[in-house]
Amino acid sequence: MNIDNIRKIELEITSNCNAACPGCARTQNIDLFNVESFYLDDIKRLFPTERYIANKQFKFCGVLGDPALNKDGVLMTEYLTESGGYCQWSTNGAYQTADWWTKLGQISKDTQLVDVNFCVDGHKETNHIYRVGTKWNVLERNMQAYSNAGGKATWIFIVFDHNEHELDAAREHAKRLGFEFATRTGMRNSYHDWVALIGKKNQQEKKVITTTGKKEHSKKAQVQKLDKIIKENKVDDKIIQTVKCKLVHEGEIFISAKQELWPCCFLWDSAFKNKENILDKLSEYQTGWNSLKANSIEEVLIHPWFDKVLGQSWDPAHNKHLTRCIRTCAYNKAYQNEITVE
Repeated sequence: MNIDNIRKIELEITSNCNAACPGCARTQNIDLFNVESFYLDDIKRLFPTERYIANKQFKFCGVLGDPALNKDGVLMTEYLTESGGYCQWSTNGAYQTADWWTKLGQISKDTQLVDVNFCVDGHKETNHIYRVGTKWNVLERNMQAYSNAGGKATWIFIVFDHNEHELDAAREHAKRLGFEFATRTGMRNSYHDWVALIGKKNQQEKKVITTTGKKEHSKKAQVQKLDKIIKENKVDDKIIQTVKCKLVHEGEIFISAKQELWPCCFLWDSAFKNKENILDKLSEYQTGWNSLKANSIEEVLIHPWFDKVLGQSWDPAHNKHLTRCIRTCAYNKAYQNEITVE
């Protein structure tokens, strides 16, 4: 595996965020992390030539932060598109100035290599209930500025009980902006009810956020069955053969705000929380083994864990087995988000 095999790179360019979404790992583990970011010089070091960039998709997203809180985000996008990289942003949209969004929209229009997923779960009345901390007037201004500049975008709307009545308003707003419109369903939202704290500081009210009926993930029953199999330690070769790994099968990598290279956002999430004692299981490797501050991308990709052990560890008998790989990627990624473009 080397950079030529990699087709998609997810970049968590910051762990900072202006929102406090109740289902987010950041909100639920606020005491576990420090805000970290990397900038344009880091991107140039990690992706120094066209070989590292051209015809690859760069997804500005992450587990802990919103990419729009990184001041160099537009400059990074400009650098990558100049060498033929395709840049997709995933953001709540409620940060930065109108001029900043205008510049990103201009790059999108001029290069046709940029699109933005505005993750807006509601409209004026309800978006702040899940996207806690975002301000509608800022979000609306920024989407309009990006649209006015000719930027390509999709409005992605997670449907909950509390915001379903605003679907039509959001659809019409997206149409006026010239954006596509899509609905999203996440497995975690179908498993959990979230509690958001909304309102002014010291006067916050609790709001229970639910997803029911047709708004639930269509494969929830399948994942529940998989959970039972994992719990009973009955994962067999037939299930292992259904694993679709982002790295192994799709040529994707994830770079965290700490500049650590992981096969996917799921295992970075596990490392952040040390779920399944992942850090202990990988502790035999020298400190910084997957750090891109100390190594190049290609040096990490040929590390034994990436090269062989990851695939071998899908077997429950392996000493580095992580059930996260089975749960999120078995049954042909049944667990992962469903996005329906209308």
